[in-house]
Amino acid sequence: MSAVRPGRRSSSWVLFLALSVAGVLAGCSSSSNEPSDENPPPDAGSPDAGPPPDFTWGSGTDTGKLEGNVWTPGRDAKGLVNQVSWALVPKGRWIEVAGTPLTSLDADVKAALPGFRDFGSGGIAAVINAYSGVAVDAPRARWWAFGGGHADSSNNGLYRFDMAKMRWSIEQLPDNSANWADVTYGNTYSTYPPAVAYAKAHPDSDVFSDEFFDPDRPAASTGNPVARHTYNGLVYNPDLQEVAFGVRRMWRYSLTTHTWKRHNPFNTPGATYDGATGYGGSSGWTFWDEVKHRYLFGPTENYSYSRWWSFDTDDQSWNWETVTPPAWFFAQMVRVGRKLVSFPYPESQHGTFPPQFITYDMDTGKWERLLLGHDLELSRCYTDYFEGMIFTYVPPLNRYIAAFPYDRDGDGRFEYRTFEIDAVTLELREAPEYEAGAFGGWHELVKNRFFYLATHDALVYVRKGEENLRVFRLP
Repeated sequence: MSAVRPGRRSSSWVLFLALSVAGVLAGCSSSSNEPSDENPPPDAGSPDAGPPPDFTWGSGTDTGKLEGNVWTPGRDAKGLVNQVSWALVPKGRWIEVAGTPLTSLDADVKAALPGFRDFGSGGIAAVINAYSGVAVDAPRARWWAFGGGHADSSNNGLYRFDMAKMRWSIEQLPDNSANWADVTYGNTYSTYPPAVAYAKAHPDSDVFSDEFFDPDRPAASTGNPVARHTYNGLVYNPDLQEVAFGVRRMWRYSLTTHTWKRHNPFNTPGATYDGATGYGGSSGWTFWDEVKHRYLFGPTENYSYSRWWSFDTDDQSWNWETVTPPAWFFAQMVRVGRKLVSFPYPESQHGTFPPQFITYDMDTGKWERLLLGHDLELSRCYTDYFEGMIFTYVPPLNRYIAAFPYDRDGDGRFEYRTFEIDAVTLELREAPEYEAGAFGGWHELVKNRFFYLATHDALVYVRKGEENLRVFRLP
């Protein structure tokens, strides 16, 4: 358990200032600027039309080693983790996987981009540490990270982790900051100043502040999205083989052509989107609906009624989808079948005590509140600003695992406590067994980086960018 300290608020005022420029948006299109030769191509290989390979274990005999709670994987000649090595990992406690920090890619990025430096305070680790989650491809046991932003990181690279190899790799290199000569930034790297200036001077264009558009510096004008906090807004689309998010504008990265494409919400030039009208552009979720061929975006978590919106990939249409109950301020959400299940923090100020699930049916568009059985006391619930709910679903157990601050001992210290919720009885109980081993503790900015993988029958915890990956094999 770890004591909770009040976190800094995400820079929503910066966001809304940026969104006020949304009046320059016109139409829906991809950038006409081709990536510069100054930026080397990604290392993800050449475009292909086939599906990615299925997850597979290595068949070698190298078991690697286990020292305390740190496992060094044994790999075969192809770099795949051997199944006999995974068998070495004990069940029922957290184990670190040696050599797996995101920061292990820092030297590779700098070697590929001469003159590159991250202007932010957090370096490459902040790609996930700064209010950002991951896009998970669970059947293939891999995920992507894109984030950073504001003062934390200017790194807009797309990075992939493969459990088959237990290694990070570069899906797409970041834009080279060496090409931004004489660009004067303010207090955020979530906008590109030349794009901001162009948008203001050309209000009928579709240029927006969240892209690298620069008529004076061709090498910088790649049309790629700038770094930004992506919250829980990254999603993998297995049908179209792309990674997408709906933070500020909607962006889609093709894993076959290795290019970004951006869309202006609702194709409405001159519109202003904000939390009151439903498009807040921040702090929310993105889901792919494979039945209706649409992306669902739930971008606002501001305790107000806020409409979700969708983008249909068949006819390229935009739609307002629903009104969110006012209980979603930094709740956490998972998808279970055709339902989205959210667990807002239990407290009285916003009507989320007693503890409850709020579900959304993707087929009917209906919301439902499900009260949980519990032994919590309202007086011991945390009441300060908080955006650190932890939540995931574990199919083989038919249980949810959650974590949030609670003063169980009544001593005034609000410590993260881990809980389990039975999906059938809806009973919530404290579950400290999920804190064993190399746990490291929960923290406020985990977002969706805690999840279950059937390929390994294990929980995965991407705790921080500078730390090793953690795995928890189910007993």
